[in-house]
Amino acid sequence: MHFTGLTALLAWILASTPPAGFPQGSTEIHALSESSVSDTSDDGTANVPTGNIPASPPARTAVISRTPSFQFEPAAEQAALFTGIMHAKRFISEAGTRDALHGRFFADYIDSITELRGWDDADGFLTSYIGHPMEGAVFHFIQFQNDPRYRSLVFNEGREYWISCLRALAFSAAWSTQWTLGLASEASLGNVQLHSSPGFVDLVGTPTLGTGWAIGEDAVDRYLIARLERHTANRPLLMLVRGFANPTRTFANIMAGRRPWQRDSRPGLFGTAFAERAESVRTGQTANDWNRLAAPLPKTQGLYPEIAPIELEASAHYESFLGGGSCIGGGGQGAFRLSDSLQLVAEISGCLIVNMPTNQSGDSLLYAAGPRWTPRAAHRISPYSQLLFGGRKVTHEILFPEERKRLEDEWDAGQLKHYPMRSDYSIEHGANGATLVAGGGVDINVNPALTVRVANLEFARSFVPVVDGINAQRGVRFSSGLVLRIGTW
Repeated sequence: MHFTGLTALLAWILASTPPAGFPQGSTEIHALSESSVSDTSDDGTANVPTGNIPASPPARTAVISRTPSFQFEPAAEQAALFTGIMHAKRFISEAGTRDALHGRFFADYIDSITELRGWDDADGFLTSYIGHPMEGAVFHFIQFQNDPRYRSLVFNEGREYWISCLRALAFSAAWSTQWTLGLASEASLGNVQLHSSPGFVDLVGTPTLGTGWAIGEDAVDRYLIARLERHTANRPLLMLVRGFANPTRTFANIMAGRRPWQRDSRPGLFGTAFAERAESVRTGQTANDWNRLAAPLPKTQGLYPEIAPIELEASAHYESFLGGGSCIGGGGQGAFRLSDSLQLVAEISGCLIVNMPTNQSGDSLLYAAGPRWTPRAAHRISPYSQLLFGGRKVTHEILFPEERKRLEDEWDAGQLKHYPMRSDYSIEHGANGATLVAGGGVDINVNPALTVRVANLEFARSFVPVVDGINAQRGVRFSSGLVLRIGTW
């Protein structure tokens, strides 16, 4: 579901009605007491508190006010600026990326997209599982700071905080997919899939792990940084801690032209607000200031269905081929509900075949769609069964590192007209065929927004020939993941 319908889904989520318990219309949930102020005081504007910040803030209640809805235009501008900065870094540091700009733009772009297969790529652990999730977290915070209804919430501050995370996840998924496959992407500008191992790890990991990274920074901000602020008014120290202990939030602030240390949940570090906070620290009146928990918000029963109309899943897969060998990877699913007990499911997933010889790799790409039967969808424990039809692409690649080094040396010496592509120093064999996948599993519905897919077990029959000894004609797949439920919150 990364490839189809994401833009429409994003618009649906961001423009959705307020959470249960709030009136219809454009509203804002204020996370601050009346004596609290936002970081706009850093800019020297008003927003000055009317008195000292109390030791124990008054009980939090839902304050409803008319505010703008999600700010699409500035969010898109900030995300585009971030994307441009990442591309600028590539153009400066990667000669092959600069060279690829001289090729056939649309033809090479399409070739790059169609080359996508398997799970892993050639980026390494730090890039795939640290760097790219941080990229996803920057997109997350860009969405968050442009969402007036939720941006003043802090970590775990009630149900609305987690709704804000889901909205940011949708935004991050759309922009990280654009970064990988869009018209201004690694595929179009540099044709990265033609020069390195193409895989789905970035498409799945960047938004999902990025959201986890952002939630982690929120927790650090609430339980470490905010606690430090209760004990010191040392401005340089607080600027450094706010900036470096929340690096992706800091970068998102910069993309918006805001001060790197800015927070929408508490006073800034300049102006009258900070002077009053410094006095409160000196007199010891801030003991419980920012360690608040959200008060229960009013709930309205019956506004939303118990059964989700739309579900999106990210999962990890292991498949054992009955003809020998196995593969590990992940993928995503989207499900549209036709009735209380019937869904239409679409899946795309990839996996890397393990235990291959040195300088050889193999992978499998599976794409399928079909019905899913969910007889107990409204219950906490929900078993299901499904039957999917589609296709499988199996690829085997042999790399020749000596030839790669020779070509790269010739490129460095100016003897080659263009930077060598992966196909210049490798041999690739592949096959594509129809696939039938049958199986089922068990879901646990954690809350209206989240489901844990505890276990999914399936048998896959693929009508694809053996590729250089890789026999993926019959396999048993096990997967587990998280499901985002849309329309129930």
